[in-house]
Amino acid sequence: MRYSFKNKDRSLPLFIDSIGYNWFQEDVSRPAGYPYVHWLQTYSGSGVVVIENQEILLTPGTGILINQDIPHTYHATSPEWRTGYFTFGGALISEITTILGFNDYLSIQQPDATLANFIQNSHTEFSQDDADPYASSALVYQFLLLIKKYRVKNPNNYQLNKKIVEPILHYIHRHYQQPIDNQDFVKLTNYSLQYVLEVFRNNQGISPHQVLLDYRILKAKELLLNQPNLSIEEIGRQVGFQTNSYFIAMFKRSERVTPGKFRGFYK
Repeated sequence: MRYSFKNKDRSLPLFIDSIGYNWFQEDVSRPAGYPYVHWLQTYSGSGVVVIENQEILLTPGTGILINQDIPHTYHATSPEWRTGYFTFGGALISEITTILGFNDYLSIQQPDATLANFIQNSHTEFSQDDADPYASSALVYQFLLLIKKYRVKNPNNYQLNKKIVEPILHYIHRHYQQPIDNQDFVKLTNYSLQYVLEVFRNNQGISPHQVLLDYRILKAKELLLNQPNLSIEEIGRQVGFQTNSYFIAMFKRSERVTPGKFRGFYK
């Protein structure tokens, strides 16, 4: 069963392009990639996806998420290859996939039951003629949350999270008021800076430095609301910004208003 969504509301942050369940999979060659993000999983038989000079075998229960416009091919390695697929895009798809830490493709070998059964449980809710675009948008978001959950909890990532991601997050929460740079994270984890940044970004979708900035802004907002007698400059200093101008610039970039205007909203 296959549904193709011809009437897409492209103004939505996320929308469905197509969804298919228990599909008799033919060979596919896309030298320019596909214009939407593409999830492909195997129900029976097996196939190989070739992407970035890598061959990824898809046996029953396994799948791959391929980003938009990434060249790839796939073909069956058994007499009959049955698949499910889910393709989607949206006005904010690039930003959301970046936040999730999803780059060109993601091979998933051990999906949990919710992710493995997502297409089977979802495709019957829609038809070509009467699909609700808002329900469709929520379905894409639900799927992306399942991908994020897999990345955080899958056994291959668990040890790296314990050794790199969690110690850095705890360090930032304890020491955000002090000067912190990338070398502090290297000393904390005993891994190279390149490896630390790669693992952290793959898990959190952003760099440790951005997490530090976001946490300082969060704490600054708390002080702006709860300590009306503190000056803007003092608040910036208390949460770890070395200069008032840098504090104001980072706050405005995050909140779209200056610290003073933010405080004024709640007077």
